[in-house]
Amino acid sequence: MLTTDLVRARVVKGEVRPSYIDPGDPALIDLAETLVKLFAAHANKPRGALDDALSELIGEDTDFLLHRGLAKLLEDRSEFGTESPIDPIALRQKVFERTAAVHPVSREPGNPLHPVTRHEVLEQVGREHGLSLEQCEQALYADLAREQLLQKFDPIAPSALLHRYNLSLAQAVLLRASSLEIELSPGDPQRYRQLFRFIKFFRLLYAVRGSGALGYTITLDGPTSLFQLGAKYGLQMAEFLPALLLCDGWKLRAELLWGKERKRLAWTLEAGSGLRTHYADRGVYVTEEEAHFVKRFADTAKGWSLDKRPEIIDLDGRGVLVPDFVVRAEDGREALLEIVGFWRKSYLESRGELLAKHGPKNLVLAVSQRLRASEDTLESMQGAVVFFKDVIPVKEVLARCAEVALVPAGASLSKPAKSAKKSVKKSAPIVDDDAMTREGSSPNPARGRKKKS
Repeated sequence: MLTTDLVRARVVKGEVRPSYIDPGDPALIDLAETLVKLFAAHANKPRGALDDALSELIGEDTDFLLHRGLAKLLEDRSEFGTESPIDPIALRQKVFERTAAVHPVSREPGNPLHPVTRHEVLEQVGREHGLSLEQCEQALYADLAREQLLQKFDPIAPSALLHRYNLSLAQAVLLRASSLEIELSPGDPQRYRQLFRFIKFFRLLYAVRGSGALGYTITLDGPTSLFQLGAKYGLQMAEFLPALLLCDGWKLRAELLWGKERKRLAWTLEAGSGLRTHYADRGVYVTEEEAHFVKRFADTAKGWSLDKRPEIIDLDGRGVLVPDFVVRAEDGREALLEIVGFWRKSYLESRGELLAKHGPKNLVLAVSQRLRASEDTLESMQGAVVFFKDVIPVKEVLARCAEVALVPAGASLSKPAKSAKKSVKKSAPIVDDDAMTREGSSPNPARGRKKKS
């Protein structure tokens, strides 16, 4: 993704207009192809050599930010690492100790006052570790950034790189957002469901108005509106944008704090803008917390099953609820489980009031303490709530589910209800018809994410 210093944009009448490029421009396609080949040609070579080659190619070109931006996207597709037969830090310590014993040393031989040369010191230390002089030289600073080798590069078609640049430019603009509003036209419920699942996967703070018949208005908090976790949240929001591009009939308007002066400016985007997503149109990833919860549930819950086929529940036009799981008892009773990501006190309180008035009575909220986005604390909240730090506590969730579980309309109990205490034991089947995958990846968001197979 582009960093904010590589953003190319103009400000026109209070609105930020990113300087998108034409992915079909022959000159830009040639440039993209040259850059891709340059990276591929530096496989197993030091990063410093690649940086020098890029500097020589880019030079003093007037489109410096564009060139550097394309190179940054290719760097995101590269993996650099240290390759050395010996730990460079330990080797440097040996060399410095040996040098101190004969200090000062000469760079060139023949100095009568300082007869020991640098090469002699390196040769002596190298022999002790079975290294030649050349190997010792290479290993001495192999862990420094410029000396790290390009171990892996994921090539990309030139036209695809240009499309990725435009998308990354839009994502970088979102890093300055204080809020954004998305207008969704009435459409396919499956599209709605997928989009809301993406919002929940990236754990964004959101509020919703409308209905499936009339369309939805989604308001999202931006990273600059948060007191804590702003950078982390901003990355999550930027990674959400490609998911929005999977939908039809939408308009986005963001309020930005732009530049060093943090001026309040607007930015708009809508379907048909020409931006192209690299996400597969088949759902989303499963978060690490969810994956761990599913596994532990299967290992510890007896008499209960998980069904990951949540529906969009309308909250009287004031919002929607998309539960993460249906938790089902053997006797037919059901509870809904929603996992809450980023939150702050005012958001969670208003969300709790809305759910208490218009939400289902068999809902349990699992709230992440680690993703609290402000310094405020929440002593209590309406409804069944389970707070957790890193791991969602299965037994506590089941106890809460047992308290609020209801028989679905039109159904009846198949056997007497069991107590929550007895229901927390060994294993239960997991039903997951919502396998979530996506093509491509993002820099971190990969950090801690697991694909559902």
